[in-house]
Amino acid sequence: MRMTASEFYTSGIDRIYGNSETNISTIVYDSRKAVKDSAFFCLTGENHDGHRFIEEAIQNGASVIIGSDINTLKQFYLTNPACTFLASADPRQVMGRLAVVQSGYVHKKLKTIAVTGTNGKTTVTAFVRSLLNQARISTGSIGTAGIWDHKQKLEIEQSTNTTPEAPDLHAIFRQFADSGLEAAALEVTSIGIEQQRVVGTVFDIGVHTNLTPEHLEFHKTFTRYRNAKLKLFDQVKKAVINADDDGMRDAILDRFDGPYLTYGIRKPADVTASHLRPGSRGTSFRLSIGTATYDVFVPVHGNYNVSNVLAAVCVLLHLGLSNRKIVGALTGIQGPEGRFEIIDHPAGYKIIMDYAHTPDGLEKVLDAAHRFEYRRLILMISGIGLRSPEKRPQMAALAEQQADEIIVTVDHPGFFSREQILDDVFSGFRHPRASNLHREPYRKNAIHKAMALAGPGDLVLLTGLGFGGYQVIGDERVSYNERESIESFAGHP
Repeated sequence: MRMTASEFYTSGIDRIYGNSETNISTIVYDSRKAVKDSAFFCLTGENHDGHRFIEEAIQNGASVIIGSDINTLKQFYLTNPACTFLASADPRQVMGRLAVVQSGYVHKKLKTIAVTGTNGKTTVTAFVRSLLNQARISTGSIGTAGIWDHKQKLEIEQSTNTTPEAPDLHAIFRQFADSGLEAAALEVTSIGIEQQRVVGTVFDIGVHTNLTPEHLEFHKTFTRYRNAKLKLFDQVKKAVINADDDGMRDAILDRFDGPYLTYGIRKPADVTASHLRPGSRGTSFRLSIGTATYDVFVPVHGNYNVSNVLAAVCVLLHLGLSNRKIVGALTGIQGPEGRFEIIDHPAGYKIIMDYAHTPDGLEKVLDAAHRFEYRRLILMISGIGLRSPEKRPQMAALAEQQADEIIVTVDHPGFFSREQILDDVFSGFRHPRASNLHREPYRKNAIHKAMALAGPGDLVLLTGLGFGGYQVIGDERVSYNERESIESFAGHP
């Protein structure tokens, strides 16, 4: 859908320099992707300023430039009078709103389910996709686990790890709609909300999983983090709320005035699970939907994952599916790769891979792991360079005394020293010189260390950011594959 610069006036533009009737073919924020008649948005961040790439964007064909630095825009207009320059206090918001318009509001052709929360977003998104596809509602998903249609993972480059930038998000919606999909489930992060990636999009359903401190390096305070997530519920038609979560439950209920369903294990809710019985293949429990009860089995482990199942059940109820159809689909529910995924090693031990990378997530996955029978528990945790540094010692304090061997490694070091990150983690141990604590700055080597320590009957629990497909080293994304790290161990068949 082509637009003209004049259409930007209603979307937060403060000043315009040049021809307001200039045609716009595409919206880009990467100067390398600009083509003839592109609108290039100068996005700024802590370590990035898009205004530095205006010249490259123009050379590649951009005819409209949108930025916040008025003086820079004026200077470029003097030397490039054939281009149009638009000044805005918030270029991200302008880009987000115009991406919706340029897409022809394609998201309205899909049933859209937005999932937010500190932990569980990826799993709930995958559960929703799995259950809806079993119910013959072709559904795709967008998030940390990649971009999936109703059958497979798509080879689409993601602009961010979780919630895509607005032009990319609506391009994915377009691809989904054009290929015949009926619904899309996506993870919506607090940073994505603050950076206007979903601005202007009204979702059919918004899901809340839980809230614990996270991303404070970006939001600075827990209150600002919570308030960012709350904004999602200003742009959803129906809500799904975790009754067990004290972090944000009441705030959503106070703010949201549309139809909602609650779910929980510990507290009364519209959809609940009770009489949980963990087993080697999954969990059996009694599912209550209103006054109706069903004895069900799901191939997932851990109470926290049962809670994620309940969230997905609420989504299907909001979409009008019958209890019978929902219950019938539960035995075939499939979660995302690398979330409490179990490998039976030929050497006689089990490996569990899980994305747990926060204290709350680690606590939950340890609780689930302790329900297995094992001789020794060998645990790998990580300190994250690009995330809240205060969590590094918290991970150690939580892990200590809960495993027989603990290997500490590093994820996404960025420009931080790996040894400093390890020092930060070890500062949380009460006995940092204990013989069962091991330092290994590289994730692949840490996995090999854990496997080398394992013997028959042991349980190896590998946690951290191993399933993102890359590690951030410096300012580059370096390809990384967790399975290849496991399979490259000398003792692996």
